[in-house]
Amino acid sequence: MEKIKVLIDCDTGIDDIVALSYALKTDRLEVLGVTTVCGNLPVDITTYNTLNALELMGRTEIPLAKGAATPLERPLWDAAYIHGSNGLGGYEFAHKTEKQPEPQPAHEFIYSVLMAQPEPITIIALAPLTNIALLLKQHPDALTKIQRIVFMGGSLRTGNPTPVATFNVLADPEAAKYVIATKVPFVMCSLDCTRGSFLTYDDLDKVAALHNPVADMVRTVTGFYIQTTKAENTVDGQKKGIDIHDLCTVMYVTHPELFEGEHYFADVETKGELTTGFTLVDFENNLKKPPEDKTVLFLKKVNREKYVEYFLEVLARYGA
Repeated sequence: MEKIKVLIDCDTGIDDIVALSYALKTDRLEVLGVTTVCGNLPVDITTYNTLNALELMGRTEIPLAKGAATPLERPLWDAAYIHGSNGLGGYEFAHKTEKQPEPQPAHEFIYSVLMAQPEPITIIALAPLTNIALLLKQHPDALTKIQRIVFMGGSLRTGNPTPVATFNVLADPEAAKYVIATKVPFVMCSLDCTRGSFLTYDDLDKVAALHNPVADMVRTVTGFYIQTTKAENTVDGQKKGIDIHDLCTVMYVTHPELFEGEHYFADVETKGELTTGFTLVDFENNLKKPPEDKTVLFLKKVNREKYVEYFLEVLARYGA
């Protein structure tokens, strides 16, 4: 099978590093580069975590570029209350990397990688879309080099951390609105979908039983994540496990057959008193948009059992 060429944009917190543990070891992806942005934590912390994740996972050959330190038009509102002050629930890397970021800012790095590729490639966006918006604002010709953006965020029926908004949209709604409005092919791995991709306590016991450094890290950080998400999120508090939203997003790229979704017109609310960060998805076609405006593939459901099976299979390879 030919590998899918991707760039990964992340704000490494807990679910990002779990997603990276899969993305960097699956034989279905060729990761051309990784970029970081502010989101879960300030960009200096997300960059430190991502550089050391590359070291831990044996992929220091992959270039990393540091991105935006603030959202496009508003101050940073981070999620340290979920991910801990260091973004990883207090987990510390045993061996600190000497790897450094590329000299270019993330949006310029992404542009250089895109333009060097003979065919359009996929961007996996696990974070607020600030870097991607900056890329498209400054280099609109990059649109022709992006096959699709696969984004963790958005919802139809629910939100987190507000009743209507998901974090990656709420953290920079202007960026999300701009990117979607460019009509770039856009996959919204929604909260409606990712909340069906939870790992049960039995699944996490299987992770622990793998006994390799990456699996040990995953089990440690998810232990912290369980406590904070159950304390903060009503839906998560009712589950016998934990949602790993970013892992679900990467899994769509490698195993799209596990997912159900449909194309819709979508937009983002940026000025609502109660609804800032809300993703408007025209589910019932009330706006009567033409097909060319229905550029968002909204993912609704995932086969959880197969999703967990494939994740554990890849995670076990770190001990090979």
